[in-house]
Amino acid sequence: MHRIIRNCSQIIPLSENVLKVRQVSALYISGDKASENYVTLQPYMDFKQTFENVKQLEHSIEKRKLQIDMKKVKEMFATYREGKRAMDKLADEREMIAKQLKELSKVAQKDEDLMNQLKEKGKHLRNDLKTMKTNFYPIEDEFIQAFLHLPNTLHPHCPEGEHERVLYRSKQELLEAEKSHVDHEKLIHFIDNSRYYMINEAAEFDIRCTQALTRYFLDKGGFTQTANPDFTRCVLLEANATPMDNYYKVMEAHLQNKLNAAYLTGGGSFESFLGAVTKLCVYPSVLPLKFVSCGRLYERTNSNNTPNLFTATQNNAVQTFVATTDLAGAEEQMENILNLCVDFYKTFNVHFRIVYVNAAQLTPAESLRAQIEIYSPHEKRYICVGYVSNYKDFVSKRILFTMRQQKDYHFLHLVGGPVLYTSRLIATLIEHGEKLDYEKVLEALKLKTPNDDASTNALNEFKSLFK
Repeated sequence: MHRIIRNCSQIIPLSENVLKVRQVSALYISGDKASENYVTLQPYMDFKQTFENVKQLEHSIEKRKLQIDMKKVKEMFATYREGKRAMDKLADEREMIAKQLKELSKVAQKDEDLMNQLKEKGKHLRNDLKTMKTNFYPIEDEFIQAFLHLPNTLHPHCPEGEHERVLYRSKQELLEAEKSHVDHEKLIHFIDNSRYYMINEAAEFDIRCTQALTRYFLDKGGFTQTANPDFTRCVLLEANATPMDNYYKVMEAHLQNKLNAAYLTGGGSFESFLGAVTKLCVYPSVLPLKFVSCGRLYERTNSNNTPNLFTATQNNAVQTFVATTDLAGAEEQMENILNLCVDFYKTFNVHFRIVYVNAAQLTPAESLRAQIEIYSPHEKRYICVGYVSNYKDFVSKRILFTMRQQKDYHFLHLVGGPVLYTSRLIATLIEHGEKLDYEKVLEALKLKTPNDDASTNALNEFKSLFK
């Protein structure tokens, strides 16, 4: 195995500088909206830890180049906390009056005047509390949405400047190519970013190579394969702080919860794992949980980009998802995934590298991202063919994914990402003049050919039942 060295050289805001976010959230629904939309998930919001580490958070915001004014967010939090305390005080007074009335009702000689006074006071408190709640909803909604749009803190290994940090670089030299991969019409029939067809050996390689890497993670990495849904609800995208323009929204004729629309992500997306672990509590004995899935990945791309397989909206992908007890475990699992990726990409005679991308390229949920890049001889730049991200416990807190340890609950640390975009790999191999031979990959990884696979034999047995 190759060792990767870790320590390498829309609400209405109070101010336009606070945040520009969606007006309504599917992740947090305040009481005034609950009558129209049911609450799917109530995220855990760790106010104490967040505001105790404001400097670390401000540093993350600055390096990510986000337009968030933490001073305004803290002011909103102070107003929110003051409102909560005032309502709690009224609620406590009502509870005390209820207890007094209960005790007075047990006395043989009841003081009717006192009881009537207490009842009248209780009514006033109830009305005051109701009014206070109504006035508090906009304050609550504004602050909570601002809070949910705060990013994850950065990992110490994340580069903070303009440049990436190289973890691994293969020995092959950088080549040049005059023809783009889309000009190889015997292998690719390319129409536009959403319509293209693999032909001949490219079509078989597209499927077999994806299966080979998945099997390698199963055999050598101890992963468990899953079959994930192609559609993900908005609440899970928000929980993962996924920009809404990353995926295509699905038009549904009978949508019960209008806030929680479905998006086409593909079973090869990280978000497709989240539904299975939302509100899930596990015991330490089952950790780390290591899942891998191969499937389609549908990602929106910038229309200004040059149309080719590097910017195509559809890909076959191999997606990883790992849950661990703590940050140290997450770092170890991320390193293990990268080592498996090095083994896989070394089977191709192309120049590739693994880098930590800088903070400005991360999504708000990511703390660190290691990106696998292959050099494109035609475009003379590195192309991302896969990546692995460390999310710390940021996402777990928002989907309530916990571990039970004695009487306490701990939020799990997540690691994962698409370690292979097959279409991008095929494009770079074509530009390098490499033969699309998946059997070479199987041989290098010491995997059995599909014809000898036990699953194929089982399928043949099943087919024989209908002869």
